[in-house]
Amino acid sequence: MNDGHGDPDEPGDVLLVQRAASYEPKLSCAGAARRLLTDALETADRPQWADAGALALSELVTNVALHAHTRFDVLIRVHAAHLSVEVRDGNPALPRDRRYDMRATTGRGLALVAAVTRDCGVRSLGSEGKVVWFWVGDEEPEQSADELLGAWDVDGAWDVLEHTPSTREVTLCAMPATLWLAARQHHDAILRELVLYAAEHDDAQASLELADTARGLVSRAVQHAVEQAQAAGTARSAVPAGHPAPLPPVPESLLLTVTVPADIGPAYAALQDALDVGERLATAGKLLARPGLPEIVAVRTWVCEQVLSQLAELPATPWPGTAQRHFETAVNDIAHQHPWDDTSVRDSELGVIAADDANRIVAVSRPLARLLGWDVDDLVGRRVVTLIPHRMREAHVAGFSRVLTTGEAHILGVPLVLPVLHADGRELPCRFLVERAPHSSARSVYLAWIEADLEP
Repeated sequence: MNDGHGDPDEPGDVLLVQRAASYEPKLSCAGAARRLLTDALETADRPQWADAGALALSELVTNVALHAHTRFDVLIRVHAAHLSVEVRDGNPALPRDRRYDMRATTGRGLALVAAVTRDCGVRSLGSEGKVVWFWVGDEEPEQSADELLGAWDVDGAWDVLEHTPSTREVTLCAMPATLWLAARQHHDAILRELVLYAAEHDDAQASLELADTARGLVSRAVQHAVEQAQAAGTARSAVPAGHPAPLPPVPESLLLTVTVPADIGPAYAALQDALDVGERLATAGKLLARPGLPEIVAVRTWVCEQVLSQLAELPATPWPGTAQRHFETAVNDIAHQHPWDDTSVRDSELGVIAADDANRIVAVSRPLARLLGWDVDDLVGRRVVTLIPHRMREAHVAGFSRVLTTGEAHILGVPLVLPVLHADGRELPCRFLVERAPHSSARSVYLAWIEADLEP
């Protein structure tokens, strides 16, 4: 990858056509930029670069609209042997690797640019912004996944806080790192879709530019703290030994201090408002993203409220944890939109429980309910966390949230021995096998076949 500090054009390559234009930071401008590119390539008789160039340019323009929020300039140069494109915006923040799951629905755009181009990079212009550029040529070498993602690693990435005249420190006590990393991925997916939705609809009123300003500050601090703990050997696995969920090891207890601009309060209020709008639209089925689990919503509410309250000189309040009674009964309305026939589970003579994509128990067999000290009617309608020991709830919620965001469930078909919480508070070691139930609706239902490893 070019280091981004020089001219990305190859010396001696004859310039055939040049085009330049300025645009507002709107998603609709991606089409105009693609037409400018297509016209330049047709004029230069180089149509073979149109597909890769248009795809890469669309991604860069979309990123300006989603994240930079400034006017931007597009410079297109068609040479005899290659195409070069530059997109310049006025936001000094450089691209960052968000380190999402491989099947995440967001955070992959710049790797996509790297995949379809010969070379790409970013050039910092200091406080005046940045230039993101790429080349396309006739022979594009194949690159590994590490090379594609590494193409966008930026050493010494521009830190907006360094240029903020006044900052404050916010303390996040007992920060749930596992839960927050899963929540961040869900929040970013919701916000990205909300921007796309708002471009075509009027019922998504939210200050998305302000919200985008706030969303990365805490996440970068959590990621840095987790990496430090991993390097120091003080991070611990979030799941029991043998569990296949790909949750990263994290600090057992995280006391996090985040430096934020003193005037960031309105941005965190806007982030709360935007995510509330996004959750409402997701619940109504108007977004591709699923609604967040109650704990996912609660942890971002806590973070935003901590920033706002501490900026107002109020003391820090620790994260209260997921071992709260209301999480056992809190259910998103989407759980009731798609009925599911529970007869086979209710009438089973084996220990089996069914849960839907809101993590709600929709059916349980009588033998399993008796084993766990519950009446069937009292357990159905509760959330699965009712049966999860308190110390494992955040990992369960984080893992299930990743299933909703990525569609990938590592636990399916893997025999496990895990503790289950009895109604009287005891933990029962049980053998598990989880699978996805056959269904004909848009609703996902998961079956867990459970039997006691030891008699209670």
